[in-house]
Amino acid sequence: MALTEEQLLAHLETETIPCDDLLDQLDALCADGKEVRALEWAELLKDTLIDRKLLDEAITTYEWLALKKGTSPAIAQKELLHILSASRKEQKFIEPAFEKASSIEEAFLRLKHLRSMKKGMLCYNKTWGFGIVDRVDPFYQKVEIAFERKGDHEFAFTYAADALDVLTDEHLLAIRHNTPDEFARLLKEDPAEIIRITLRSYGPLSIQLIQEHFVPDLLADEAAWKTFWAAARRGLKSDPLFEIPTKRNEPLRMRRKAKTYGEEWFARFKARRDVTAVFQGLEEIQAQKFKTLEPYMTDAIADRLAFVVKGGALNKPEWTAQALVYAEQIGVEPNGIDSAAELTRLAERNDLPALLETLPAKFMQAFINRLFDGSGTARSFLLRRLGEFGTTALNETIEALIRNGAEEELSQQVLAAIRRRSCSPALLLWILRNSERAAKWGIDNTGDLAIQTIEMIEQEHGGGALRAQNQLREHLENAGHLKTILAAMSDSGKRDFMRRISESPAWGKLDRQSLQAKVIKLCPALHDVVLKKVNSAPAEKKPRITSKRSYQARKDQFEHIVKKEIPENSKEIELARSYGDLRENSEFKYAKERQRLLGLQAEELQTALDTVKPTDFTGFPFDVAGTATGVELEYTDGTRETYYILGEWDQDETEHIISCDAGMAKALKGAKAGDRIQVPTSSGISTEITVAAVNPLPSHIKAWING
Repeated sequence: MALTEEQLLAHLETETIPCDDLLDQLDALCADGKEVRALEWAELLKDTLIDRKLLDEAITTYEWLALKKGTSPAIAQKELLHILSASRKEQKFIEPAFEKASSIEEAFLRLKHLRSMKKGMLCYNKTWGFGIVDRVDPFYQKVEIAFERKGDHEFAFTYAADALDVLTDEHLLAIRHNTPDEFARLLKEDPAEIIRITLRSYGPLSIQLIQEHFVPDLLADEAAWKTFWAAARRGLKSDPLFEIPTKRNEPLRMRRKAKTYGEEWFARFKARRDVTAVFQGLEEIQAQKFKTLEPYMTDAIADRLAFVVKGGALNKPEWTAQALVYAEQIGVEPNGIDSAAELTRLAERNDLPALLETLPAKFMQAFINRLFDGSGTARSFLLRRLGEFGTTALNETIEALIRNGAEEELSQQVLAAIRRRSCSPALLLWILRNSERAAKWGIDNTGDLAIQTIEMIEQEHGGGALRAQNQLREHLENAGHLKTILAAMSDSGKRDFMRRISESPAWGKLDRQSLQAKVIKLCPALHDVVLKKVNSAPAEKKPRITSKRSYQARKDQFEHIVKKEIPENSKEIELARSYGDLRENSEFKYAKERQRLLGLQAEELQTALDTVKPTDFTGFPFDVAGTATGVELEYTDGTRETYYILGEWDQDETEHIISCDAGMAKALKGAKAGDRIQVPTSSGISTEITVAAVNPLPSHIKAWING
């Protein structure tokens, strides 16, 4: 029977709130298509647990919410700081847990791992070996371990979360520590059991790796190991659950008792209503590698696949994507589902790039391949949205496009992005990492790519784009890559490159000096560029301007927030107050959070409107390329293209309007008719381009400016 609101409220009033049981029941609501209600009740449960200072349960509930909502690690980190606001000690675990996590699931695992560490716990590190936790210091975010072989050592929480394993009492090393006499007896009298314990502790290991674990920590030398292993092998040969490989580098495995996958199992599988449980069942079915599927098997699989697809159609497209991959791999289509239509619907979603990032890695490539098989629009859509993909999804998408005969279109798309300086961080990173293929496409201007990398590092990004941006920074700062970049540049190009580094806001003082030192070590002649920069007078701060049209658009946005959204939010807050009792908590919290965000947004817009000034660009000079000019470019193949450079908020791709802060505008700044400048061409063959003309703004652009 489904959980009711009355039952939930009754549970929340009890002395001991059954958190795990309630979350199971909320999962059941989600499976029934009532996810909105389940999320609201989970928020109520979480807030009640916080009020009751049941922090472990509150974190567990918030983890459930974060996973259901697809919350970003950054937002989850802030929410956890609020949940643990009563304990500064507990808050110290949050940042190191989330700092290097690649996903929200990993972040919570790291957090649980760090919070579980206590004085006296047994642990293991691949480098340092077996140890005992001597002290956990949340203030300095360190854990001190007394290692058996190497003495005391401190680990930062960020490292401990990844590299320190907490040992259970059943672990081989824990048994040796806690019951040394019994361990010594087993080592001598029952070596086969020691091997069983080893595999239960570490998972499948080759004989060679087991030997490395044993010598010299458990056995003195190789001779002692040979005696031990000979006895262990004799004992394991008679064990039907063991599989001893013929080669030392193949894993030694413990067989599990085989399940019977008959009609009864498939009947239970067909009754599953939790999507995660359905996916687990599909994994088991795949693992059995049935040569043929009986009708009762096909019926159950098709039924549960349809269940997942229908549930995913509500607000979980990743469920549908995974189900369609399973359908292809198992060879059973969902009951009553047009898979081709579902694939087309997924391919045309505006959030397809985000959807791909939510898929487990093993599904992403298979799903992209199935998009090509089942959706006629996949090819054009993936090409059009290429710049929106994260690093992993982009890599898989590019490989799929090449496999499916779209390399020519892909290369032209990438060349156009380079020419317009509109590459995403992930795309630019792909080009740098795949230089040989890029060169075949005509992308071989290493120097210009380096300048574009600097421009990309200077921009503000978040999420997956931020990770790609950081990887671009590491690429540029690598001494080997710097050597390649500088070798491909002319003397003037090298000096321009060094000036860009010296003037860029992307590096702090110490990081900039470190990068400059690397460049100077490779090209000592560039040292004077740094000296000129240090000795030069500070540049005059340029005024910030934009068109009347763009200014009015920002002003309209500000007034909409102040005059419409904020008053509506005030009414929402008052309505939430009127609910009273437990019910007001979630609604009131949502309304207050929205109030905070609207206030911040209004404040940012107000500051921008006060700082940036509107103009119609009348009277601006047009003798050289710059703000308020139209710059006509001629490429080496004879084609021409005109860009209109306006203010910092101005951009319109259809009108060829670019901001004065855009990379192309910066590259053109100060150029005159007849000048040749270094930018990629549409074909990518030449890195030089001719400024054919610098003109005043035409009438249709002036009309655009005035809105």
